[in-house]
Amino acid sequence: MLPNATGLFTVGLRDDDFEPAYNDVPDRRDGGRINPYHDRINAQKSCRRMEKTRPELVELARSDTGTRVSWQYGQWRQWAEWKARNEYGDDEGWDALDGNDALRRLLGTGEDRKASQGHGIPTALMYLGDDDAPVVADLETTWYDARRNKPNRSAEWRLYYAACEPIRMARPGDLMCFGMLRDNRLLIVITQHDSTAEAQAKWLFGIDDEQEGAFRFHDNTERELDAFGAQIFEALGINVEVRDDTHLPEMIGRWGYRFPSNEEFASFSQSSLTDVDPAHDDPDDVVIEYYDRSYLLFKLYERAVIQHDYDAAPFVSDGIIDVDSFTSFYTSVRNRRMSRAGKVLEIHIAHILDARGIEYEAQARTENGKKPDFLFPSQAAYEDPTFPETQLRMLASKTSIKDRFRQVADEANRIRDKHLFTLTPGDVTHPKLAQLDELHIHLVMPKVVKESYDDLIQGETMTFSRFIEEVQGLQAGRPQSLTLL
Repeated sequence: MLPNATGLFTVGLRDDDFEPAYNDVPDRRDGGRINPYHDRINAQKSCRRMEKTRPELVELARSDTGTRVSWQYGQWRQWAEWKARNEYGDDEGWDALDGNDALRRLLGTGEDRKASQGHGIPTALMYLGDDDAPVVADLETTWYDARRNKPNRSAEWRLYYAACEPIRMARPGDLMCFGMLRDNRLLIVITQHDSTAEAQAKWLFGIDDEQEGAFRFHDNTERELDAFGAQIFEALGINVEVRDDTHLPEMIGRWGYRFPSNEEFASFSQSSLTDVDPAHDDPDDVVIEYYDRSYLLFKLYERAVIQHDYDAAPFVSDGIIDVDSFTSFYTSVRNRRMSRAGKVLEIHIAHILDARGIEYEAQARTENGKKPDFLFPSQAAYEDPTFPETQLRMLASKTSIKDRFRQVADEANRIRDKHLFTLTPGDVTHPKLAQLDELHIHLVMPKVVKESYDDLIQGETMTFSRFIEEVQGLQAGRPQSLTLL
């Protein structure tokens, strides 16, 4: 199940939804507010009314158009309201805007929770794009009814935040996801528009494009979490625990507390799935089953190994951290994680190819010492100038493509159209698809991953089963003499 999350809702940020901190305001106590309303006309009327009643507040440029609230206008509105609230002590000049039910369902409508009074909401706020590591800030947010002292008016709940780097990086059009964790922290994740992070968040939380620009509440507390969802959560810094420890005693009995080779671990993962037949079951299903099982078993075993290693040589004593020991420990864990996933995926693919009797050569050498993950049918056939290029295939394997797909383009010069296997949902965006097309790289995915994308990306993607059928067809139609090369 989803770790820790008790509820979540999302919103596509627009100019009147999200008002960032205006950094030039001196001595400000609030960074801004998240405005869960969608009424541009009333927002503009409110600001124009503010201009008339508080002309001294109008110090920032705003839009004069009647159709949209510009980014600068949003800054002006946020700043003007902050000043009115803090210097004049009321909300004079602001119309009542419709509140949002999703935010109220998530945070509740009981007592006010004000950071200034020492009982705000502990909040982890992060910004995710494609180019850099997540930008994270820990802060306390304020959630309160701005009309609590006005009994004759309906409640107007607002969420205020302190100025921080993730907020400064956000732009209209970005996706914002809110989740309440079981430890009562509020998680706010902002993903860059049209980024891989945005696509993965949409897949993870079941967000349709039609829902953009509106607050939606999604109850994810009972959703089963697979390896792909777990990896996305871990990228957000949220720990995922594996509850089923059935295979842990057997793994410890086999290997103790020292990690086996990738080959041994992959083989154990495959053998633990007694109802999976790689020779006859759908390859799309098999590769997903293998990858999911190996990831979850790795998480389970890694936790036991880490605890054992720490108990044997703790790097914290009397509250003092042994920095060298901690650094060495952390580096070993990180390197193991980085090297394991990709290699184990290659082993699973090879196992499926072997079970189906497909000829291939793994890590064959081509031009300039390049080593494609899988070359079909063999290095000897590739090096034979009489072997038809139309019967050669190359398959690269990557759990997540990011920008590393570029290295695939020159791994086998005789093969113009190359194939790249990947299985991370939401990993492919339209701009990335265009880059792949320019390099003549064709995506291969398990069916369930392919179906997580829109029609355009699906139309440019081949399932793993279809790729295997194509290679089998090529090899079945070759003369026997060439088959033996």
